Amino acid sequence: MRLQLRRAILRWSVLASTMLGGGVARADVATFDTSHMLYTESPTRTNMTVYTPGVDASATPAEWLTVRAGYEADVVSGASVAVKAGPAYQANNPAADVVTAASVKDVRHMARGGITLRNGDQTLTAGYAYGIENDYRSNSFFVTAKTEAYEHNTQFELTYSRNFDEVCNRVQGVNSAAPRFTALENSNGCFKSDPLRTLSDVGIDGFQGGWTQAWTPVFMTQLVYSAQIVDGFQSNPYRNVIIGQGLKAQEHHPETRTRQSVSLRLNWFWKPLRAAFRVGIRGYDDTWDVKSGTADVELEKYFGEVFRAAVRGRIYKQTGAIFWSDDYSGGDPPLGPKGQYWTGDRELSPFWSYLVGVRVAIATKPRTDRIVGVFNKLKVGASADMMQFNYDEYTLGGVPITNARAFLFGLTAGATF
Repeated sequence: MRLQLRRAILRWSVLASTMLGGGVARADVATFDTSHMLYTESPTRTNMTVYTPGVDASATPAEWLTVRAGYEADVVSGASVAVKAGPAYQANNPAADVVTAASVKDVRHMARGGITLRNGDQTLTAGYAYGIENDYRSNSFFVTAKTEAYEHNTQFELTYSRNFDEVCNRVQGVNSAAPRFTALENSNGCFKSDPLRTLSDVGIDGFQGGWTQAWTPVFMTQLVYSAQIVDGFQSNPYRNVIIGQGLKAQEHHPETRTRQSVSLRLNWFWKPLRAAFRVGIRGYDDTWDVKSGTADVELEKYFGEVFRAAVRGRIYKQTGAIFWSDDYSGGDPPLGPKGQYWTGDRELSPFWSYLVGVRVAIATKPRTDRIVGVFNKLKVGASADMMQFNYDEYTLGGVPITNARAFLFGLTAGATF
């Protein structure tokens, strides 16, 4: 599983919704947070379960300095598509059930750390993370500069990140007709002196800029622009695709992908109801011709001083990559009907999805005395989301994907000392 690359790519959408959300740190404060996420999906003929525990700790020994450290893991099990065949090939070869599901078991480990320096209204944050899986390892860093103006009602933030990643791949025979290679059988021997394994580089440069504005005491907006340049091996090394004349070929994607997005979020607090109403929209496109739009809405109600609950919804729609096809078997190898690239990734096909979810949180008010003599503040939260995926073109052996549904459950807890 190549969870590191997906994590690096999705990190920007998370940053877009959370950047500039922290408060001003106080001296002599330490925090500890833990989170646990469970993701499970079961589309037709495949399934996947991912459990993600994580811990983070930070300390602010002085007003101008905060240090952080954390750890996260992904425990993955399930099955993914090992050979993707299109409906035309399956119709002409009804006895050949070539769509297979490969068993997936993997554990990703990631350790991270960082520091934040402050000087008045300016802050500079830098961090580093190292992650490793059976077939993927990553070194990444980021630098963020933030400034505040107009009595802290305006914030500007710039971030740059860089990933130096390596993915395991199969050594191909010298007589292979490039790029029609054979997929990687398993992760055995990866990152070892195995003559049948090789490493392919993946470099990711990320850029992000944001403007957050408090227009009134109850209304705030946030505008974020994000961009990425991904260079290197971006295919699934385990997946074969049936192409011209019924030949199996390792999935083959372009090695360069530039992607960008613009997000706008609005946050309005309705005092009579003691509720926050949030709306977000996001537009995205890339050089693979994938274009998408996202809209989300959330209503969070405050009950007293310590308890709040929220309901949320999101809808997402995208086009397919320029080289996307549900069937590549009509052309002469190694070229299919969409040129020299082919994919079996349903996330590069046209589809739309929606999400509905709930979230609850309890947090004690900060106290001058200590809770049980230790804690200044305690918090705990839980969430549950259901995601429904609807694929316009993607099939497995000509069979449409139905009931492609996923569930995400989360539990968080934290303490301030």
